[in-house]
Amino acid sequence: MRKTMLLLGLCIASFYQSQTNRFTYELQYRRDASEEYRKDLMNLDINPESVKFYDKKFAEYDSVNKSRQEAVSRYSTKTDQVLSRKLNSSKNNQYRDFFEYFVIKSDDDIKWNLSSETQEYNGYKLQKATADFGDRSWIAWFSNDINIKEGPYKFRGLPGLIFIVEDTDKNFIYKLINNTKLPQTYDTSNFVETHYGKPALATTHAKFNTFIEDFYANPTKDLAEGIKKGDKPSFKNETIESIAELNRKKGMLQKGIKNRYIYIEKDKAPIFKDK
Repeated sequence: MRKTMLLLGLCIASFYQSQTNRFTYELQYRRDASEEYRKDLMNLDINPESVKFYDKKFAEYDSVNKSRQEAVSRYSTKTDQVLSRKLNSSKNNQYRDFFEYFVIKSDDDIKWNLSSETQEYNGYKLQKATADFGDRSWIAWFSNDINIKEGPYKFRGLPGLIFIVEDTDKNFIYKLINNTKLPQTYDTSNFVETHYGKPALATTHAKFNTFIEDFYANPTKDLAEGIKKGDKPSFKNETIESIAELNRKKGMLQKGIKNRYIYIEKDKAPIFKDK
């Protein structure tokens, strides 16, 4: 059967001599079956020595900025899935964008169980594998025809490229939809390793969650301090002139913080407590 995907252009023999092989995945995700899926496209850039994973729109905005030779267009992750790692390594740098910019290092060696079950996907024969990761059970489908032991997010380490991976509740679904070759290693330093020049602050999952949980508990703190000094902050194009007015926005701010991301690793998600 003819392989219909653009992966036809991928020459494995010359892979490690190429600069950036970019695999684009469609990501569908939701909290549970009661919600509609959010959808985003994600880039997996495989370079001679590194792997990057991030929202595709970062590259689109970066292209505009490079054409104008300045960072006039900025984008913030919608998925909280911005990563870098060395090629063939399970040690990840995860970049977290929440008012400040952070980086968290982790070793995510996923223990896969291979199955003899196979399926056809766009002309490729895929093999099934399963694993538990992040307090979810996962099913991955990979191709032995493409000798790249990588995949979306932190999913890697199988004998071939991961085409599809989803949790058993189908709350997170990744599907490979495209592949392109770039003539040079794509520079992500302006939107992965930094956030448009803002350096990433090293932290841990625990400290990052404490930061978010504290901010959720008192989201108006900084704005209130400004009002006391005579400032008149704006919120959704509305000028706030008093502490009482600001406090009425607290619930809206908390809802925005709670709903900003859907955390793929449930065992590392922050816990929001309402008083």
